Amino acid sequence: MMYRICRGRPFYCIIAYSMPSRSSLLSRRDRFHSQNICSGATTAASPLLESIVDMNRCPIHDPKFAIECRKKMDYSVEDGEGLCHLADFLTPEGTRLLQAEANSVKSQAFYSDESHNAYLEKEDQNYPANHARNMQQRSTKRLVAADQMEFPSSASSSGILLYLYKSPLLKYFVQEVIGVKPLYLQADPMNKVHLNYFSPGDELGWHFDNSEFFVNLLLQAPTSGGEFEFVARSRTETDPNYSIVKQVLDGRKSVTTVEPTSGSLLIFRGKYSIHRVRQVIDGERITAILNYEQQPGVIMNEYTRKKFFGRTLDDVQPQNTS
Repeated sequence: MMYRICRGRPFYCIIAYSMPSRSSLLSRRDRFHSQNICSGATTAASPLLESIVDMNRCPIHDPKFAIECRKKMDYSVEDGEGLCHLADFLTPEGTRLLQAEANSVKSQAFYSDESHNAYLEKEDQNYPANHARNMQQRSTKRLVAADQMEFPSSASSSGILLYLYKSPLLKYFVQEVIGVKPLYLQADPMNKVHLNYFSPGDELGWHFDNSEFFVNLLLQAPTSGGEFEFVARSRTETDPNYSIVKQVLDGRKSVTTVEPTSGSLLIFRGKYSIHRVRQVIDGERITAILNYEQQPGVIMNEYTRKKFFGRTLDDVQPQNTS
């Protein structure tokens, strides 16, 4: 396979489903519905997806619903904040099963403790340490990579997240919402899908993403803390907007807060809107990340891989690379 190195941080997608029974996994009917989605036409969801995604509240197979979500992502539209938040994306059963899957592999998680500035770049010696360009933020969490998860071919109760990641319906919905066609599954055997665990004291410091968007599925909300906060349009392609960023970092700027809700889906344009996850106070925040790319064959660079997973590409577990 040909690979292309991704120099920036990959964009994040989080989404989760689960399967109602072993026998229904990858059934002919599921394959039939998935193939029809590729045409972009309005197509009924398979029984498998309907058991996990609340299709009444979130009809992701309906282009009209995707268009409504896209309006929320569009900065040029009134009230558009670059954010689409679907609080009831998963069914209660889907949420329960995805939580169980995440907890079953949690013992393999790598603990990441990073210090970084809001721009995720090296320190600029032209500015003092307390300048917006260089002010340090802390991000701590535990991560489980895709190669540490079971695949659907195991015919077990695991592998749901990876199965969903490959769902043409899900990818169709995401690309319609963000307005990027086509999207490709990331080629990286570790990073294409991963789980994040935030325990009390963990947080994600203020930062801009290097990628255009992320998609975040919150599998489990903490009891206290762990809110997602952002300031929309806080920089541009040409203006780092240091004055606004400094106000945010100093706590002098009002922010938009999204309360954590288990089973919710968040699609967000984080490249130009500074954002963070507040420190978890009680309970655990678990999110699933699905990474899509605008070009085929993309993998993450080894520096970022080491930071995220504590391993190199040579350390990939071979049984879970398909």
